Amino acid sequence: MKFAAKLALIICFFSACSLRADTFIEPEVFIGQKIEVYGLAGIPWDSEYSQDEERSRAWMDALHHAYEKALSLPLMEGKLVRHVMQTNAALKERLGLVLMSAPKFFQQADASGLIRCRVELPLTGKLSVRSALYLAAMRQQPLEPLSFLASWSAGLNIDEKAPAPKFKRAIVDLRAFAYEPSLFPRFFDTSGMLIFQESMVPAGERFSRPAVRFETDIRRARASLKEEETMTISAHISKLALRDISIEHSDVDVFARFCRELVRNPLQDREIVVVFNPKIPRQRGSLGKTEAKAETEEKSK
Repeated sequence: MKFAAKLALIICFFSACSLRADTFIEPEVFIGQKIEVYGLAGIPWDSEYSQDEERSRAWMDALHHAYEKALSLPLMEGKLVRHVMQTNAALKERLGLVLMSAPKFFQQADASGLIRCRVELPLTGKLSVRSALYLAAMRQQPLEPLSFLASWSAGLNIDEKAPAPKFKRAIVDLRAFAYEPSLFPRFFDTSGMLIFQESMVPAGERFSRPAVRFETDIRRARASLKEEETMTISAHISKLALRDISIEHSDVDVFARFCRELVRNPLQDREIVVVFNPKIPRQRGSLGKTEAKAETEEKSK
């Protein structure tokens, strides 16, 4: 009985840890497009260690925290970064390269003798978390013919003769829904056909700048552009897929043509800005109990 109780406690502990990892979301990470962490080191009462050694310890401590946060980032619907670490042996290597090259900033030791190191791990760019994940996905294993970012292979059919919209920024307003940002968000039409994902952008220019940005303030999403240079796209979020975005039928055509031009000419000044409200809680827990049906007929004797 004691062993069974301990086993149940361990299972509950790991379940809670898994749930916590799945619920990780820090709006400032996706808004700022970077992970910012601090590392600590310093042994002021022991003269055996030099200042350079303690700086290195603080840096390694910061890298450890950055790696843990990177693993907990939402990759796309149904997947965290930690879920795809075993799909490709090159993923850890590339992510390690990004970690080692991340900018680091040291602070002077305080009165307690502690040394602080701040590391900024970029989410976008040629040497970033997104580039590491995507390039590792392209190096497929022999037993895995499909990578975990294979959703770009099928998209929505668009009239090739239809002109591209003139506006430069598509603003997707999701403030009324419980939405979770991710590294590779997907945009669908109401029938479930894929319209756009950042992996559609050609390889040469894919990581020069983010094609999809996130904001919590609609005013910042419209900043720096004239009114006619932006368009607000109507969309909604399913309760079963909080990281996938469904574009309303009325705006599918114009949004699809905008995304097609974004894919064709990724270096143009075009982007998608998703505005969300991080304060809307995500509904969790077991499904509600079904109500008993009212009897409409008399029971037979």
